[in-house]
This record gives sequence, structure tokens and C-alpha cells, in this order.
Amino acid sequence: MEKFDNKKTIYLIDTYNLIFRAHFSFAARPLMTTYNMHISAVYGFLNMLHKILNDYEPVYIACVHDTGEKTFRDEIYPEYKAHRPECPAELIPQFQVVFDFIDALGIKRLSQPGLEADDVIGTLCQKASENGFFVKIISSDRDLFQLISDKVRMICLKKGITEIVEYDEKELKNDLGIGPDQVVDYKALVGDPSDNIPGIHGIGPKSAVELLAKYKNLDGIFEVLPKIGGKREELLRTGRDMAYLSQKLAKIKCDADINCELESLAEMNVNSETLGALCEKYEQRKMLEKYRKYFDKRSDFFYGNI
Repeated sequence: MEKFDNKKTIYLIDTYNLIFRAHFSFAARPLMTTYNMHISAVYGFLNMLHKILNDYEPVYIACVHDTGEKTFRDEIYPEYKAHRPECPAELIPQFQVVFDFIDALGIKRLSQPGLEADDVIGTLCQKASENGFFVKIISSDRDLFQLISDKVRMICLKKGITEIVEYDEKELKNDLGIGPDQVVDYKALVGDPSDNIPGIHGIGPKSAVELLAKYKNLDGIFEVLPKIGGKREELLRTGRDMAYLSQKLAKIKCDADINCELESLAEMNVNSETLGALCEKYEQRKMLEKYRKYFDKRSDFFYGNI
């Protein structure tokens, strides 16, 4: 396994994933401004972003997010993500506030109509790997485990907004019992209720791991179906079409046409005036001090030293 060089590592933040996680982390005791605006998601996101910046000292960084438009997966399966609950009303205004902070911090935001954030991240991972870069993805979305490789790791938020686990291929195998190349087929078998990916009814995580350990992938499983026998064979035979549909839905696109110069992700030009105004407006004065200290450190020790 290659040794990661932090000066050649691109940090890709799954923006909406962190925003939602921040919001629900404070669900029991929401944070409010003095003028009664919910601010939990903004505060939590800025805290997580600061932790990544301060602890990992990235040279290259971008925040990736969805556009909210339909994607090719909706065309394949109209019920894709159809059962997701409506976004909490108090969270909706905070999305643009988070984007305003990201822009003021000088961090690039990347998105593309027709693609989910996962597809943008996957394509950038592929592009980075082919051009001598490493990647660290920041998210708690297990769909992204399929992108892990010798050059790609995932910084996974495990508990609230504080506990972090960094996954490589070995850590993923220890945790889930499968490799990155089996993640898509695992979801094809068990499905994913959060995305309304059907999978095969009756095949659970334990069965999926056992099947993949023995037969490697979905094709391998269906090639030897008569040998499997019993109830499992019956479930697999009945659910075959749904499994292959689920495989298409779960597979992250890594060859999209995305216009992004990787070197530009090192251009983190903070707008101090705008950042200060945002912190004042949304009552984040302590956060402003934290970020000022970070930018002093970045300037003194490593900014531009690529």
C-alpha cells in the first residue's frame, strides 16, 4: 500500500452529509441565535470543517454537494430515494448559510446537474489517482466505501460530529467483512432503505457477507445458484432482477465529464471581511477566532508549500 503524502492529498467533503449530521446531532437541544434562527447545522458543520482543517492540514480541499435535480438513477428507477422524509423546515435556510461560509473561507464548492455528490467525488477520486494525487473523503455515507483504494481513504464520522475513523481497505474488511470492490454487490443483495434501493427481499447483511466471501461477486453468486440450494437459492432466484437493478443504482459513476483542475483546489483565498460579517450576523464570534488562528497557522507553516 502506498504511503500517503499529505502535500499531494485532496480532501473531498461530502457537504450535505455533514450538514445533516450536524443538524441531527443537536436535535435534542437545538442551537438558536438571539433572534430565534436555528443554527445547529451551521455551527456543527463549521466545527467539523475546522477540525478537518486543523487536524489534517490539507493543502488541497473541496466541498462537494448535490444540485437537487434529478439524476440518471431516477430514470433507471423512479422510486429511487422516493421514501425519504421531507427536509426539516428549520434546516432549509441553513444550507445557503453554510455555502456562504464555505465561499468566504475560499474553499471551492463542486457540483454538477444530473449527478449526485457521490458521482462527483468518485470521478475526482479517479482523476486524482491517475494524476499522482491521493484522496481522503470526509463523510459518514457508506456508499462511498466502494471508492477506497491504495490512493483513496475515507474519514468516516462515526458518532455525532466528534468521533472519526479513517478507513483503508484493511479497516473496511475488519469492520464490514468485505472489500471495496464488493460494496456495490453487497448493497445489491441487502438493499439500502435510506436510498430506497430494493436489494433482494430476505437476504440480510450476514447472508450477503457469507455469499460474497465464498463467491466474490454478484455474477459469481448467480453462476453457481443451483449449488447454493435451500431457501437462499429460492430468494436469490426470485430477486435476481432486483439485485442487478440495485447494483446499477448503487454503483458510483467515476468517469463523468467534470471540469475541475485539481491544482486549483489548493487556492484557499479567504475573504476575511465577508467571513467576519457572516460570523457577526449568525453570532459565531468564537468560531471566527478559531478560524483566524487556523489561517495564521496555515500561513506560517505550510500554505503554498506544495
